[in-house]
Amino acid sequence: MATEVGSSMIARRIETTLVVDDCSVVRMLNTKLLSILGLKVSSAKDGVEAVAMYEAGEGNFDLIVMDLEMPRMNGIEATTELRAMGVDCMIIGATACDDVSRRQRFMEAGLDRLFNKPLTIANLQSCLN
Repeated sequence: MATEVGSSMIARRIETTLVVDDCSVVRMLNTKLLSILGLKVSSAKDGVEAVAMYEAGEGNFDLIVMDLEMPRMNGIEATTELRAMGVDCMIIGATACDDVSRRQRFMEAGLDRLFNKPLTIANLQSCLN
């Protein structure tokens, strides 16, 4: 089933998303972009909150957008923990980090895709199709 958004069509397989970022402006921007695509969006301010949502049974998302650099629990640690808990939804990373080895460790933690910040509608649509 597909839903028309503007002049484009997106797959409706992904309906719920979790945005994990310590920056409230980035959370707001990513929430807006995902909402424009017709998705229901929840947010967490860091990896600790994201993992806690799943531990409390509140984490039934089709897509997680994960920041790399966050206090308390960064994106590598959170992604590793979520995958170890059996979370099998798509997890995409978003980062401004240009350190190739750090980006590689982020991917190896269990990301499906990794994008440079800021995310764009095109980045997100490529994950939905």
